[in-house]
Amino acid sequence: MREGGFTSFHRRVVLLTGFAWTFVAFEIILIGFVLPTIFSQFGLTPASNPVLYFLVASATLIGSFIGSLLLGRLADDRGRRTVFLTSILWYSVFTALTAVAWDPWSVFGFRLLAGLGLGGMLVVDPSLLSEFLPPQSRGRYMVLLDFFWPIGFLLAIGFWWIFIIQGGGQWRWLFVAAAFPAFIAFLARATVPESPFYFARQGRLDDAAKVLRRVTGLSVATESLSKEQTIPRAPISALFGGRLLRRSAVTIVVWIALNFSYYGLFLSLPFALPVFAAVGLDVRLLAEFFIVSAFAQFPGYLVSMFLVEAWGRKRTLAVFLILGGVSGYFFATATELWALFVSLALVSFFNLGAWGAVYPYTSELFPTQYRATGFGMAEGVGKVTAILGPVLFGALYASTGGIIAPLTAIAVVMALGGFVLAGIGPETKGQVFT
Repeated sequence: MREGGFTSFHRRVVLLTGFAWTFVAFEIILIGFVLPTIFSQFGLTPASNPVLYFLVASATLIGSFIGSLLLGRLADDRGRRTVFLTSILWYSVFTALTAVAWDPWSVFGFRLLAGLGLGGMLVVDPSLLSEFLPPQSRGRYMVLLDFFWPIGFLLAIGFWWIFIIQGGGQWRWLFVAAAFPAFIAFLARATVPESPFYFARQGRLDDAAKVLRRVTGLSVATESLSKEQTIPRAPISALFGGRLLRRSAVTIVVWIALNFSYYGLFLSLPFALPVFAAVGLDVRLLAEFFIVSAFAQFPGYLVSMFLVEAWGRKRTLAVFLILGGVSGYFFATATELWALFVSLALVSFFNLGAWGAVYPYTSELFPTQYRATGFGMAEGVGKVTAILGPVLFGALYASTGGIIAPLTAIAVVMALGGFVLAGIGPETKGQVFT
């Protein structure tokens, strides 16, 4: 892989995985924009049934949690390619079926089932991509995968504007339109082979050599591959013992910090409307405020792409988490309009830059037989945190009567994650996959 370098095959795989990443961001952000319209058409309001509203809003995250745990393990046992193909097709089918929903509970069911496919993409896409990339390019292109996230964020705003605002609340057609590009991506994914690392772990060295020849363009003899890579099925319990225990603990802490801060902040910003009004910002500009925060994410990824190779994964991720926490505290205590804009832009810059760095870091923390399972554990813990983040935000808001305490809690958790990583996390830059 190192000798072959970055090839045209890699460019195509990066685009295919990145294209899917837009759907993940699109799906998670979109439901917050369209759910009030869906409830309205069924004669309900968020206030009339808040429990059901919260369940429907969280359905995709719940499905993603289940899918990431089950499909991550399946990808390690049966191969990456099967999950790589079926997860996006599954998502496309149930996204389209959401258009025929007949009540809020059916919307919940279709969104949960679509979330299963998203969970598969979240674990297998970075696992497969990391195993195809040459080690000298792995860090920057794994960060580039997350560069597609704000594109999905902006796409969700665009679909909301076209189908809901300009289209008069056509949420059913919105889901049909959203399913079509995902189906096209499924067809394009059919050209991607199985991971050579997975083949090697299964003792299928002829197949591994064929994939390596295709990926690198080099002449790779089967005899040059070590049969010592063949090992039996790995037990999940090993993630929490021996040399993997510290790596699993670091993974859990970092993914909790990232998910709690991102979803706790961005899914709870409506609570901050009084703050916007207090500093002179018309609440009708909230959509534009989201767009500004989305555009601030792009330079965060670009800087992270450079630093993961220049500084290393651990230092980049730790610094971005700590500075994200500091920025979050300034956002929580902002009393002027310019401070509100600047601090939220900085939170977006550092938080999403950290998201970019966490994918190469997580992929390198675990050996091949645990890579997708490790991602599944990370995504599972992350999605539970993502569901609980807004709930804890709301509880703190209700108990204190303001947003300073919940926003400060988000900032503290983000910074603590960075300090824990700096203290006990291993560096993985330049690590050879095993």
